[in-house]
Amino acid sequence: MTPAHADALRPGELRLEGASRAFSVRADRGRTLKEMLIGRRGGGPAPVRALDDVTLHIAPGETVGVVGRNGAGKSSTLRVLAGIVPLDAGTVRTGGQVVALLELGAGFGRDFTGRENVFLNGALHGLGRAAIEARLADIVAFSELGEFIDAPVATYSSGMYLRLGFAIAAHLDADILLIDEVLAVGDEAFQRKCEARIAQQIAAGSTLVLVSHDAGLVERSCARTVVLDGGRVAFDGPTAEGLAFYHRLMGTAHPEPVVP
Repeated sequence: MTPAHADALRPGELRLEGASRAFSVRADRGRTLKEMLIGRRGGGPAPVRALDDVTLHIAPGETVGVVGRNGAGKSSTLRVLAGIVPLDAGTVRTGGQVVALLELGAGFGRDFTGRENVFLNGALHGLGRAAIEARLADIVAFSELGEFIDAPVATYSSGMYLRLGFAIAAHLDADILLIDEVLAVGDEAFQRKCEARIAQQIAAGSTLVLVSHDAGLVERSCARTVVLDGGRVAFDGPTAEGLAFYHRLMGTAHPEPVVP
């Protein structure tokens, strides 16, 4: 369904109400002439329900981790919140400016240089040229790309994509930050730098929704954790309890010590 207007909520607030979304997993083998004439295809796997009646309310300034096994619906949830994936049923509402870092190089023009992509991404987030130029030196410095900022991003490694993508996202005025796994690509020093920048944005009032398989990152960054399983919310509460629930779900919980 079409998202409701963002101005219905406070800046930084998010709401999912009865959100459902299914995806077809059947390979498209092409249609035979008979199928085209009668308008019917052969059988195949049923669509996968990535989100199944998910309801979440995230208040302004909250820090929320989203965890779960592969295919649980984590990335689909962020894409719905970012307005990239429409819902089959339910509603999604977001308040204020949403900045999403969901996959490496998303939104980049591969034939453009890093510098040109800074201006492109800034414009996509509603910034004028003067506002982007005012941030440009800080973005370039944060990215640590040096002279590569003027090379086409098609020549970038995955780590360079991350550096530029995060540097841009980190210098936008975000009411809501949506981050999906990408920090796992960078080296440890850059990951810590990203975490510090996220902490600054949270301190300034930004809402954070973070998808990660890194329990340590979720524990350091998020006060609240949502565990998804099979497209449904299996747990929603404090992070310490949420991660313990997640580890039990995955069968990776440490057994309690035996007291003699």
